[in-house]
Amino acid sequence: LLKACGRRLTEKLLEGAPTEDTLVQMEKLADLKEESEGWEGSEEEEKPSSQPDVVEGQELSKSSPEPSLMPDCNSWNVAQRRLSVFRSLRHMRQVLGASAFRMLAWHVLMGNQVIWKARDMDLVQSAFDVLRTMLPVGCVRIIPYSDQYEEAYRCNFLGLSPHVQIPPHILSSEFAVLVEVRAATRSSLYPTLFDDEQSLNKYEFIVTSGSPVAADRVGPTILNKIEAALTNQNLSVDVVDQCLVCLKEEWMNKVKVLFKFTKVDSRPKEDTQKLLSILGAAEEDNVKLLKFWMTGLSKTYKSHLMSTVRSPTSSESRN
Repeated sequence: LLKACGRRLTEKLLEGAPTEDTLVQMEKLADLKEESEGWEGSEEEEKPSSQPDVVEGQELSKSSPEPSLMPDCNSWNVAQRRLSVFRSLRHMRQVLGASAFRMLAWHVLMGNQVIWKARDMDLVQSAFDVLRTMLPVGCVRIIPYSDQYEEAYRCNFLGLSPHVQIPPHILSSEFAVLVEVRAATRSSLYPTLFDDEQSLNKYEFIVTSGSPVAADRVGPTILNKIEAALTNQNLSVDVVDQCLVCLKEEWMNKVKVLFKFTKVDSRPKEDTQKLLSILGAAEEDNVKLLKFWMTGLSKTYKSHLMSTVRSPTSSESRN
């Protein structure tokens, strides 16, 4: 699996300069490889030399308890995903309804905890596969299915079995959104979109939050652009996917500018507000989004900026 992911990353690099997502994936892959090698080294004396290779594969899977640490190789070829209950963001929006989807998407983009409760683990995994495409890779932390509630600092995507009790303060929190998947009370909850939609017709999706997003709320700019792309029936799913990639890169570039301006150059708040206006991101939701996305910046980018601060050019030194 590591080799396969490595090959995909190499192919992406050959296509041109690596995107921020690619850099983060490379770092995750390197960390995982280092971790697995360290584990294998510590167990070398205990493992008989005659053990079949398959055991190594099993042990490697044990050495990576956090599924979100695995590079998202599948994101480059959605058509080959094993799980496809939700085929795309457009499909999810049609299933949940426009207002429920907007509230869910708003919480995703803001970095709030997104909780899905359902019996069907594949459905939850499929939902997360689709929703995570709205975020930079470095901002995605997933616990796909758990028998107990997990705190927001551990994951921003959490799948739970139906019987799990969620703390009351989480249910009423403005920093969390819950999607409950229940058995449908009617034979069909929405118009059939495909011939094989019967599997979703048996479900009812209830989206709630301590901070329901008002219909007249402007919201982050990127959310409005995503919704515009999803509602434009002249755009195919593949084109919408490419629009999403471009939108994420556009906003990650704003994040990089803001990071250098505030964290590296340490500019005052007044100057920062002027910069946000220039970037077209002065609204409250846009600022919150930029601050959350800043947490997903690659170590490579941060190290590069900090090294330029510590090691000024020769001309600057002379001055």
